[in-house]
Amino acid sequence: MPTDFDRFFLNLPPFDRERDFNDFWKKAFQDLKRVPIEPTYDLSSRRSTQRFDLYEVTFRGYNKSRVTGEILYPKGARRAKFAVCLHDYNRPLAYQQAYLDIDLAYFFIRLRGHELIEKRATDQEPSSPGYLVDGILELDNYYAKGVYLDAFRAIDVLRLNSKFDSSEIGMMGKGFGAAAAVFATSFSDRVSALVIDTLAFCCLPVSQNSSTSDATNEINAFIETHKTKKRAVKTNLTYFDAINYADRITCPVLATVGLKDRIAPPECVFSFFNHLQVDKTMEVYPDEGNTAGSENQLVKSIKWMKGFLLEP
Repeated sequence: MPTDFDRFFLNLPPFDRERDFNDFWKKAFQDLKRVPIEPTYDLSSRRSTQRFDLYEVTFRGYNKSRVTGEILYPKGARRAKFAVCLHDYNRPLAYQQAYLDIDLAYFFIRLRGHELIEKRATDQEPSSPGYLVDGILELDNYYAKGVYLDAFRAIDVLRLNSKFDSSEIGMMGKGFGAAAAVFATSFSDRVSALVIDTLAFCCLPVSQNSSTSDATNEINAFIETHKTKKRAVKTNLTYFDAINYADRITCPVLATVGLKDRIAPPECVFSFFNHLQVDKTMEVYPDEGNTAGSENQLVKSIKWMKGFLLEP
């Protein structure tokens, strides 16, 4: 009798890129280049610790939006290699320095609009912000486009600071942040290792019918109230479906999946993974869901990434 692993592993759907897929992104990068990056790096003595100096970072992203983030830089390090980290949608990253290896520096990007989410009361039930239907019928102004290009631009933010070593960079993302990390990696020759933790926004024709994520619910609710726009929505989403970048990845990849995950369906994660033609590893957690591996997996992922960034 086939196991869950067998059922999920045997997935290899075709790409569904539109004919103008490459032209669309070529123009997007041309438009992005016209926006000055204007990075700022402000050392926060109050938030720095014995292990890391903390820099509050801002830069201009797509459509001149101001993007924010934080850099954790190992105390006393000289030109440490970086991991760029992207949190999941509607789940701002609450990292714990205790699990971060001090041999690397970390650039945590705050997804657009999530500075508002971070300010909500701690006892307030996290509601879905509606960002993933913002501009969904207008490709040039779609929220996901901004997030993806912000992830790519973060690499240049590091490159423009002479104190940082941006010759080789690791990308790490969770859920929707993992999809943004996939995008940035597929267009950058500076990324030497990619970690995708419970990849979401992937294989959308399947995940839109099975995922329970906030992103999925927002989009399905939009379609329900705009039924005549269903085809347009599905076509537009193909430009942002992570699976359509799988064959463009050239660096090693470490993926994490929980076979009980209904937020990032495992069949979709395996669909992406099976298209990769690189050195790749999948960490499988048969009895876990979206928190697959938790802190222990984070430690393993950083150790794996460090092996590629710091190898002689």
